Amino acid sequence: MLVLQAFPLRELGLLMLKPGTKLLESFVEELGSNRVVVMPLPESFVNVPSGKLNQPFPATQSSSLVDDARLIKFFNHPEVRKRLENGFSFWLNQIQHCQLGDGTYCDKNLTITECGGGAVRSCWHHDNEARRSQSKTSEQLARRNVLLWALSVVASQLGLGSKHALTSAELCWWAVRNEVYPNLPDVFLDDIFKREEAHKRVGLGAKRSTNARYEEPAADVVERLAKPVKKLVVDAEPPAMFMARPKANTWKSEAYLKFVRSLPCCVTGRKGSDSDPVVAHHLIGHGEGKMGGKAHDMFTMPMLASEHQKFHHDPKAWEQQHGSQLEYVKATIKKALNMRVME
Repeated sequence: MLVLQAFPLRELGLLMLKPGTKLLESFVEELGSNRVVVMPLPESFVNVPSGKLNQPFPATQSSSLVDDARLIKFFNHPEVRKRLENGFSFWLNQIQHCQLGDGTYCDKNLTITECGGGAVRSCWHHDNEARRSQSKTSEQLARRNVLLWALSVVASQLGLGSKHALTSAELCWWAVRNEVYPNLPDVFLDDIFKREEAHKRVGLGAKRSTNARYEEPAADVVERLAKPVKKLVVDAEPPAMFMARPKANTWKSEAYLKFVRSLPCCVTGRKGSDSDPVVAHHLIGHGEGKMGGKAHDMFTMPMLASEHQKFHHDPKAWEQQHGSQLEYVKATIKKALNMRVME
């Protein structure tokens, strides 16, 4: 499969593709007939360079989010950009073709043109034209680039992969974990919680049945749901530091254990099911889990219940086969920190 820049010749009714000599020879060898499939490039391919495609055909982003212009202001908010690590320019630089090309002339040098609350990858020629007069097409492309980039980063931070078609609920959860949910548009939250729009009565005796006035605002619902999320608070000088023999405490967090149970099994890589769920296995041995007590909830790792039984049957044999528990615990903690489960 090849990804190529297309040049339509409308007057002649032709579409020109320029793969180059090497790619053309390789493609002809694989061509079983004289027919090919030509289709528009999926949105998730926007920063894939032209040439032979050596990766699986990815799913396209959820159109409901990529086309949701309400999210532009959210993703352009300074606090949200910080959580996205401000990598928009780097993402744009991966695009190796002019997004404003019209099939006539494109300069070989590329740059970034800011417009419409976003930016596009353009050649020097079309960059000059866009700066003189921005079209609706360039503004739409610029906003779409912001959404494509931001949604792919959010999906990656959630551990779903950059090509995952993000849902509204997943985006909302990311915003809660990163404490930027107050910046989500109210109308966007109303759609998530299926809030009814309040209607004014028009004319004498006009009536309309609505429960909107009695419903809790969607923004307040998110605020209320976000409160139970626990954070790891660090005290540089705890009172126990000044005691001669401080009593040992075991750190417990059901919220953290719930996160661990949501991960795939550290051994098999499979997600849990009703018949074989993922459990949070507490570290045993290595100085932990003595005298009938469990290790800190921090020292846990995701493990299928079936695999958990195998471990307890013979812990030493399990570690000889799969490796030290410490490596799995470290990987779980690292994933939690990378995903901002605790800060």
